[in-house]
Amino acid sequence: MVQRLLATGDATPRWAILLVLAVALLALGGGAALRSTEYDETYTRLVTSPVPRPDWPVAPFTPEQVAPLLAAVAPPSVIAENLRSTDVHPPLYFWLAGAWRAAGGTSVEALRALSVLLALGAVAAFMGAAHLAGLPPAAVGLATALAYGFAYTGGVARGFALAHLLLGLASLGILLAWRRRRVAEAVLAGVAVGGASFANYLAAFPGAAIIAWPLVAPLPWPVRLRLLAAAAVPFLLVQAGNLHFFLAQRDSRPGQFEPFAPLEALALMAQFNLANLLGGLPLYIVGPPRQALAAALAGLAGAAALAVAWRWRALGPTRWLWLGGFAAPSAGLLALGAAFGTMPIELRYLAFAAPFAAALLAGAARGWARRLPRAAPAAFALLLVVQAVGTAGMVLHPATRQAYRDALATLAPALGPEALLLVPEGNDGVGIVGAVLAEAPRDQPMLVLRLAEIPALRDRAAPYARLVLLGITDRDGAVQAAAARAVLAADPRWVELPRPWRDARRGFEAHVFAARPAEGRGSGMADRAEGVVIGGAHHGGEQP
Repeated sequence: MVQRLLATGDATPRWAILLVLAVALLALGGGAALRSTEYDETYTRLVTSPVPRPDWPVAPFTPEQVAPLLAAVAPPSVIAENLRSTDVHPPLYFWLAGAWRAAGGTSVEALRALSVLLALGAVAAFMGAAHLAGLPPAAVGLATALAYGFAYTGGVARGFALAHLLLGLASLGILLAWRRRRVAEAVLAGVAVGGASFANYLAAFPGAAIIAWPLVAPLPWPVRLRLLAAAAVPFLLVQAGNLHFFLAQRDSRPGQFEPFAPLEALALMAQFNLANLLGGLPLYIVGPPRQALAAALAGLAGAAALAVAWRWRALGPTRWLWLGGFAAPSAGLLALGAAFGTMPIELRYLAFAAPFAAALLAGAARGWARRLPRAAPAAFALLLVVQAVGTAGMVLHPATRQAYRDALATLAPALGPEALLLVPEGNDGVGIVGAVLAEAPRDQPMLVLRLAEIPALRDRAAPYARLVLLGITDRDGAVQAAAARAVLAADPRWVELPRPWRDARRGFEAHVFAARPAEGRGSGMADRAEGVVIGGAHHGGEQP
């Protein structure tokens, strides 16, 4: 079967294309359905609402009581202003998400469904580009869909999937321009690249590689320059729109990233590029076997890179397009880090490289299959199996997802109407609080912990029989959680029970306090929902 996947052109059977899309739907949809709500996904919901930075009630409230806030939708002009004043992203995805929410898709699950549809379109677009390049479309599509970074970013409620789709369409457009030697297709490629950067600033790096590829394409120089200019002009025009947002946002995230350290940056880059393609397999194992598995995966990636290099010319005239698209995200992030003195290096930022790496690997496998008709397909199949296991872990394993859903499921016996869930406000009151609101039971009383209001915690907690302090935090949230725990530990009315949940790898934990039997509880349970008024906004930084 793998031999058929490595077929090119009209020899690619229809069942192979359908198989790729089915695998992509399974990987993308599985992650979208089973992974916990993430910190950043609440930003998507609130930036597309009239109140992007809510002042949560000072009294206990339930997720059901604030549901209208998370379901509200703002018009495009308000979304644009929200982004300029409270965020660090361009508007295209958020305008699309706002329209989707206005049509009824206000939940995290609905927004993830939009991303899945966009990511499926991206797989199809890159398969079309592979067909024009003379590469095996099904193999490129399968290696793209199973790449951990692509499958992860394609299933979250953020702008990555839209940028992936537009980069795929840009690749398709520039290859059509190359084959037909026509300016119109190059213009469309430039529009798509500009749109990708208008959905995610970082997509400009692989987008620039796409636009620049005609300079090394096998074409007469006058044609090369015409195609380059035709693609570059719309891309540069879109950057004027990006500047309108970026200049207003540039100082809104002090301290988001660690200071730049060249050697550490290179090590992180290598680690995340490896994980981008093969997944987080070492996270699923503890002890010495973890290092052995990491070494084996590094060896597999090294062998794949050598296979590409050895059969470099067999990839055909489009090889520099794929290499440029693969290398550009890493080079761009390193350049940003050196320029701004920070390390904005994360796996999801490198996910834009995945489809281009898939094209390189599939093209090399096809080239090797002509010399080694059995060994080459077997080696490519091994790569796909490793990718599939890594992506299955992305869907199923708690080590690869944010901890909100798993923590609340473990804490379920301690929760309920008689318990108060204490949630740190965190850096800005959006990421942590919003994720808990999405994952907690609809009728669960909860209280947002603000540092200035923690001395009043003992009074607000008085009507409840149990307190559950959820310590899933950022740096500010860790301070808030520690202060709340100190207040409760010093209060003789409460006794701390054995710790019910801990995430040792990330240092998160939960604490449960029970009322001492002699104290009893007051009759003020009905008062806990008083003062549930949402309004105003406070500004803060988004966490990755």
